This record gives sequence, structure tokens and C-alpha cells, in this order.
Amino acid sequence: MDDRLYLLYLFDQNQWRRPLAIQALLKGKRTVSNLYAGLDYDLLPLYQLLPQLAASKFQQALARLIADGLLEQRTRAVRLTAAGTAIKETHRATVFLPQHYSGFTFQHSREFSDRLFLATQVVSELQAHNRRYFPLEVSLLTQQRVKQWLRQQDISIVAERLQHEWELFLAILPTVQANYYSQFLLGHEVQRATTAQADQLAGWTTLTGELVRQDISHHLLSLVTAQATRFPLLAALWQPLASGPLSQSATQTINLLQQGNTLAAISRQRRVKLNTLKEHLLEAAILLPEFPFATYLSAPARQELATAFSDQPLADWRFDQLTNTALSFFEFRLYQIERRKSL
Repeated sequence: MDDRLYLLYLFDQNQWRRPLAIQALLKGKRTVSNLYAGLDYDLLPLYQLLPQLAASKFQQALARLIADGLLEQRTRAVRLTAAGTAIKETHRATVFLPQHYSGFTFQHSREFSDRLFLATQVVSELQAHNRRYFPLEVSLLTQQRVKQWLRQQDISIVAERLQHEWELFLAILPTVQANYYSQFLLGHEVQRATTAQADQLAGWTTLTGELVRQDISHHLLSLVTAQATRFPLLAALWQPLASGPLSQSATQTINLLQQGNTLAAISRQRRVKLNTLKEHLLEAAILLPEFPFATYLSAPARQELATAFSDQPLADWRFDQLTNTALSFFEFRLYQIERRKSL
């Protein structure tokens, strides 16, 4: 399938969507505007799916689909045409669409993959009593973390146990995916395939191969986190990387608020602008399953917002409609998020 057609699965026939927000979400650009767009379009799980996505290629593919009549454009927004919807449905059974990928659940999955493949290589060479080999090219931090992980293991049985966990996981995967992912294993007298070689052998484009690899990685992490006792070695590799969906700075803000600090006090303590802290709250409102909206949105403000937008679909709400009120953009966006999550 032509890689351009993947874009059709990011758009909808009934909803106008901003391509720049979708592109930013795929690349992992974390702004409240992009996050809200992801929430509104039901695309939040795709966060950071394609961090190397070239803006020029994305825009060229978009322009071609518009020219071909598969998408239509209105100002800065795009939606599927009837023809685009038909093509999308025609290819749905054959195109690869990620089923396990969850960008905010497993934010550091790429670092985990580096640790996993390096750990596998090191254990394989250790079992062969070979110290003269070229390790997988990864960051110095990844090398240090794998060394720390290895020091925590029983060297006499680590190879057998790691092999067992790999076999458990590969047996769960569809055969095509298991064969594909196995080609990236590196060990004693075993060379790994390049992504280009593996993609060619599977008959996949570069984009499809990338989507498959990320989906497999997140599938593995979903199993490791849900069944840590079955995958203790892999769980130990992942645990130092595990984090919640929020950014590090937003996490710190929410933790301080939960300890009873006010926004003003946190602003002074952290030397962070109040508006930045409010952006952290909006990020939390979007990404956390539970958020205390009533704490930050007073009953009078909520009533005023409800009255202002009572006759409008959520997609048509605009902050400039509130110019004759004292309501802030923070209150507007927070109410918008609450309403969107309740749908």
C-alpha cells in the first residue's frame, strides 16, 4: 500500500481536523493545544509514534491526497471525502495499523528496546565466555543501565532465563511478527539484520516496518507490566524507565499540589510562571483518568461557560466568544476538556 494512504486513517469524514496538530502529536511535541487535539480526535495513543517524521514529507503526502480528492481542506483543517472514506475502508483489512501502541503509557519504549537488545547480546556473549566483541551502538547511559541490571542477576542462570522470556514473548506474537522481530536479535556469532533488510524480507515499506516494530515493542511492554512475574528480567529492565503519562515538570507540579501547596507557592518555590503551572494542570486534565475539575473551575465560572456555549457543538467553541466576560483561557480550556472527556 502507498504510504500516503496511511494518512487517511488519521482523518474523519465528519470531523474537521488540523493536520499540523496531528503531525506534532506523531512527532511527540507536547503542548496543551496538541494534546487537546489528540483528545478531541481520539488520537492520543499515537503520541510520539513517529518522532523522525519529516514535516516536508507529511505535507507533500497531505497535498497529494487533497489533489486526488481523498481529503478536502478548509482553512487550516482537513477531513475525509466520500472517496477517501471508501479507499480507507477498502484497505482496512490489509493495512497494518498499530493495536498495542500507547505513547503515553510507554513513553520510553525506544530506550527500553535499546536496553533489551544490548542486554540480550551481553548475556549471549557472557554465556560463550567471550569478552572480545563490538557491543550494540547505544547511548552511554543505556550501557551503564544494562551493566547495573546485569550485576543484579544470577550469572549462572541469567542466559537460560532470558532465553525463556524471549521464547514466551515470541510465542505470543503472530508468526510473521515473531520472525520479523527475531531478526534484530544480536548475540554470540549472531548478527542482527538492519531495518531495511528485515523490511525488504517481510515485503514492507519503511513506514510499515517502523509501525510494526513500535507496536511489537509496546505489546511486549504491556505484557511485561501486566505479567511481571512471567517476565522478571524484562520487567527489571523496564522498571527504571516506567513513568506516568505526564511530563517530568507537570508531574512535579501535580505532586506539590497534592501535598497541599498552592499554585502561587509552587510558582515561587520552583521559579516557574503561574501560566506554566496552569498548562501543567491542563496537561493533567487531558492525560490523567481522574482529575479534580471542580477544584480549579468554580461553580459560577462553570455556569457562565455552560450558558455561553449552550447552543453550540463543542467543535465550534471559541475563546474569543468570551471577550465580554472575566473568564480566563485556562477556565475555558479546562471546561472544554471536561466536556470532551464526558462524551
